[in-house]
Amino acid sequence: MMEPSRLASYVASRLCHDMASPLTSMLQSMELMFDDSMGPAMKAEGEKAMRSGLAALEAKIRYSRFAHGSQILTINDNLCNVGEAKDLVVKLFATNSRTQLDWQIETQRISYRQMRLLMNMTLIMIDPAARGICRVSATEQGDKLVLDVEARGQFSNFKSEVLDALAGKEPGGGWGGGAIQPYFTRVLSEEAGFSLEPRSVPQAAGLSAVGKLAATT
Repeated sequence: MMEPSRLASYVASRLCHDMASPLTSMLQSMELMFDDSMGPAMKAEGEKAMRSGLAALEAKIRYSRFAHGSQILTINDNLCNVGEAKDLVVKLFATNSRTQLDWQIETQRISYRQMRLLMNMTLIMIDPAARGICRVSATEQGDKLVLDVEARGQFSNFKSEVLDALAGKEPGGGWGGGAIQPYFTRVLSEEAGFSLEPRSVPQAAGLSAVGKLAATT
């Protein structure tokens, strides 16, 4: 297991990277809006891009607060407000025109800790689902809760670094880039007592986690 301080550093670095993209877009938009040499059409484009960047930044920050545990609420075993979680996921996907969300949560017996795991699984699967569909599901099977995220799209496959990180192995290129998110998700699954298994089939890739249903009280 990676030392907690090292893991925190890598996760923080990844979060900063994810926030940088919409911020860069917003700064470029501001230059258009306040450049007196630009005509009304270009200024309107700048304002449109600014609004889009703000929406993307807000969605990412709110999602990250839940998924990465900065809200203390998300790291306990109380029953989750599924509607609240869905709102965060829907808004995140709304900022990504390349990928459609298929939300299939069929149980209310899912804790905040378990929903946090599912949301981190979803972050891994957004790239494989590029230009396709990302199906996010949670179902009851006896006394078990089955979390599953499936990607169907043009690039529906796992990168080798993701598979290494899910297995707890440091990828050849190190923990930077896209490797730390799957490793962090593995840590969360073990903490919650869930197994975590990737799968690859023609035209699709998936990630499943199985563990105990949340208590009803």
